[in-house]
Amino acid sequence: MKITYAPDIGVQGGVPMQPKGYLSDINFLIVEDNRFSARILENILRALGARHIKRAHDGVEAVSVLKSFPADVCFVDWVMPKMDGIQLTQYIRSHTDSPNQFLPVIMVTGSSELEHVMAARDAGVTEYLIKPCSVQQILSRIKTVVENPRAFVRKDDYFGPDRRRRKVEIDEVERRGKAIAAKPAEDMRTELNPKSLKQVEVDNILGTEHEN
Repeated sequence: MKITYAPDIGVQGGVPMQPKGYLSDINFLIVEDNRFSARILENILRALGARHIKRAHDGVEAVSVLKSFPADVCFVDWVMPKMDGIQLTQYIRSHTDSPNQFLPVIMVTGSSELEHVMAARDAGVTEYLIKPCSVQQILSRIKTVVENPRAFVRKDDYFGPDRRRRKVEIDEVERRGKAIAAKPAEDMRTELNPKSLKQVEVDNILGTEHEN
């Protein structure tokens, strides 16, 4: 069976065949304020065999859910009310009340601007997917965080996944080093930024290798 999603709703592609039960024992948390987008992602995960899925409308609700739901993988949007995806990631990585500072965080967002990718990296996001993304890309990120989890490092004010897997090949990132502050989340909906990146460039920044 194949399920195809149109690009304008953020996901495209079919559901690849997976070993029976591959995702059945993994707890997924989807944090997304757009109910339509959240439902699409949940449907994809269920089509891939996932059985344990919780949803939260924003970061504040996600914090509450995490207290009673031992998530293994967390999908987060960036732009959300009350607490956005970056703030939620920072809570997971650094807050004393965080139930799991090592929780894999996969950000799924329409923002491909360099400064936003760098801000997500510096907040401790594990993987970063640009919408529209394929089912294969989603599955690839899950496999990476489950089967090949990163070591974590603590340096200065950073705690998160070690990025030393690949050499960053984007000269501008090497010149800048640390990310500049990201613009407020509400500005991301309308602003056009000439420094938009392709998914492979984002993967380079995060030090990951995937079949996109």
